[in-house]
Amino acid sequence: MSVLNIVLFGPPRVERDGAEVHFYRGQTLALLAYLAAADRPHARDALATLFWPEQDEQQAHAALRRILYDLGRTIGKGWLAFEDHHMALPAQPGLHVDVRRFSALHARVAAHGHVSNDLCDDCLAALTEAASLYQDDFLTGFTLRGSASFDAWQTLTTESLRLELGAGLEKLAGALLDRGRYDQALPHARRWLALDPLHEASHRLLMRLYAAVGDRAAVIRQYEQCNQVLAAELGVAPAP
Repeated sequence: MSVLNIVLFGPPRVERDGAEVHFYRGQTLALLAYLAAADRPHARDALATLFWPEQDEQQAHAALRRILYDLGRTIGKGWLAFEDHHMALPAQPGLHVDVRRFSALHARVAAHGHVSNDLCDDCLAALTEAASLYQDDFLTGFTLRGSASFDAWQTLTTESLRLELGAGLEKLAGALLDRGRYDQALPHARRWLALDPLHEASHRLLMRLYAAVGDRAAVIRQYEQCNQVLAAELGVAPAP
């Protein structure tokens, strides 16, 4: 069975049967990323407009056909599905997409409906795996010239995934804190803070963790850091 591994966290990378796939057209890689980001069908008309907004309908559809031919030749036949003027990269044996796995893990945890940080072992493991998948922001360093719509989609997707990561790190660090696994919780809490240094809750969580391990100096340093960044960026003081 053939294997296609698509990595979209960080600089995009594609491997087919263990060998890295090289793309000679940015549009080919962009189309694959767009199809891989979510398991759903996309209308040909919408894709043609998204990638070639300055061209007329006939030219845009011709360009789409060329890129689809190039994509099939690059990743191999059989991965894409076509039906009723729509196309998709459907879930199937051998296909691995880090972004899909990340979102599926978060969806699994949400479906359990845990209250606050009271996570079961399965959900704790799911959030740990999800955090490890997020190696860097979505499509880091990749840009597609001539398509403002694709650029807007990439930006929106990046922000959405960052928010999902932040929510997961908060739950993960909080659950580990409640279980007394402070050393394991600290890296997740620090990572959560790094996503948004203005988020007061992440400073509070770190202070609680430092207090739990008896590092009073670190608690004070964290409070001072919070105080400084809020004053410098927002002109406010931390909550009591």
